[in-house]
Amino acid sequence: MGSIGSRGAGIPGGGGPLPANFGRPEMSSGRRAAATFFRIFLPVSGAAMMYYAYSHPDKEALVGKRYPPELQYLASQQTPNTDTLVNWSGTHEATPPRLFQPESESEVEAFLRVAARRGERLRPAGSGLSPNGAALSGEGVLALGAMDQLVSVDKAKMQVTVQAGVRVQQLADLLAPYGLTLQNYASIREQQIGGLTQVGAHGNGARIPPCDEQVVGLRLVTPGLGPISLSQQEEPELFKLARVSFGTLGVMTQATLRVVPRHQLIERTFTATPAEVKRNHVRWLQENQHIKYLYIPYTDTVVVVTANPAPSPAHLEAAVQQAAAQQAAMALDQRTEALRKLYASVAGSVLEPDPGAGMSATQLRDVLLAAGPGPLNAAWVAQVNAAEADYWRRASGTRVDWSDQVLGFDCGGQQWVLEVAFQVAPSLDALKPGAVTRDLQFMDDLLAEIKRNNIAAASPLEVRWTSGSSSPLSPAAGTPQSLHCWVGVIMYLPPEPEKRAAVTDAFRGYTRLVETRLMPKYNAAWHWAKLEAGEGSGRGEAEMAAVVRPRLAARFGPALAALKRYRAVLDPAGTCGSSWTDAVIGRAPQQGQPQGAAAGAAGEKQEK
Repeated sequence: MGSIGSRGAGIPGGGGPLPANFGRPEMSSGRRAAATFFRIFLPVSGAAMMYYAYSHPDKEALVGKRYPPELQYLASQQTPNTDTLVNWSGTHEATPPRLFQPESESEVEAFLRVAARRGERLRPAGSGLSPNGAALSGEGVLALGAMDQLVSVDKAKMQVTVQAGVRVQQLADLLAPYGLTLQNYASIREQQIGGLTQVGAHGNGARIPPCDEQVVGLRLVTPGLGPISLSQQEEPELFKLARVSFGTLGVMTQATLRVVPRHQLIERTFTATPAEVKRNHVRWLQENQHIKYLYIPYTDTVVVVTANPAPSPAHLEAAVQQAAAQQAAMALDQRTEALRKLYASVAGSVLEPDPGAGMSATQLRDVLLAAGPGPLNAAWVAQVNAAEADYWRRASGTRVDWSDQVLGFDCGGQQWVLEVAFQVAPSLDALKPGAVTRDLQFMDDLLAEIKRNNIAAASPLEVRWTSGSSSPLSPAAGTPQSLHCWVGVIMYLPPEPEKRAAVTDAFRGYTRLVETRLMPKYNAAWHWAKLEAGEGSGRGEAEMAAVVRPRLAARFGPALAALKRYRAVLDPAGTCGSSWTDAVIGRAPQQGQPQGAAAGAAGEKQEK
């Protein structure tokens, strides 16, 4: 909210100083006496009135008070919400009649209490980044964006406590003055901490666990039991389950996170062929703290990005100088030359021969895919991919920045995404250099399916790794030594509605291929934020029963059974659920039934 500046008034024109008695005609003695009286009385009386107003404040302030949750809930029955919520990808939306923004844990508890008594639902929501819209609901939403405070910092324990609504980048900025940062970051840093952990976001690092493992304690407000504190010491089984439970046990309002000293990373980017990747893969995984591959379909190019702390200040300074020299050696337009030339071939004109000048590589990719023959023409997509491969060869080099800046990156425009995870090996160190590994076998199978089915597969196919998580519902659930691979496939959405619908249909076919031919073979699991289910997913009950639930049972059978047992106590009526949770784990045991005092009152009324 901007401040209001002072406004002065002047006399236009002007022609020299004004006469001393301008606007003050001669007065009689009586008038002078009256003027003197008022000149003294008015300031004194004004000061007295100001003092009285200050010492006796008005009981009814000019700015209205914030209504308690119970009244907000009642008001929503009379005047339902009409704002439409849309996720970041633009792939899902909802207009819940009940939309509340609590500012404290006590308000969260009050909202849930009212909803449970009425047999209605309030889905906890973060910043809406999940591509599958898992946090959206057409019934009710509890948006946690106002609960975004850093609660405490314990440098001795290397732990911080935050409200669950704080965004990841916001938290990184808050921790910087303390010389601290998070151990790992996902690609997008606009997630709220609650959503980041609840859906099992992972980050990048073969010896670093997914983001949920950074949580060492949490506060959970449950419809059944109210607020509870969980940690490794307090209810350890439930604590581990609740860290990744996609909001089905209650609303996470607070988290205590393990942190590390703030540090810079040296990022190195280069291109390799798939054959070169296979020869060096195990060694690269073992030698680098962070590493990812970006496969570019229909090309012989794999982009390799590593990131490591500097072993010494001298190494860091040398990397800074190297990065500056490389930046000066090649301007942006030189690096994007192939992309710009391809764009000029379909969108250029006499007046604007280089329409892509000044655009970033991701911006050029987005406009190129939407131009020419379009995003579903495999031959055209292959041309765009080839131009992007040229960009990466030119953009290879060194970069130095803080870890939160290096590990996050530009993902491009609105998109459909499917990401899956599977275990590669029980131990990273047990792998031998040159060994044939399951992750690269998966990529070979995926690339073969893309080519065989002539899929318009855009770049990149993103491949990252983490160690195992002790959260049983993490897609990377496993021992601390285990190695897990995460693979993402993507299609970008053009702005035109008809083209978006066509891309959506094509992407569903693309993902069904991965889900039926690859996931069972590698015992892979969906990233929870990218599993399409429920209303608006295009996935019906028959497919859920035939494809999704058998895969989930094979990967998470005991963990899902435990989730249902705890849910029966903590959220028996599914107050925090949605059509997505209904489709994935089933309806709650007392779904839609009024709870507690309201239920008793309803029963008494029926008896009378």
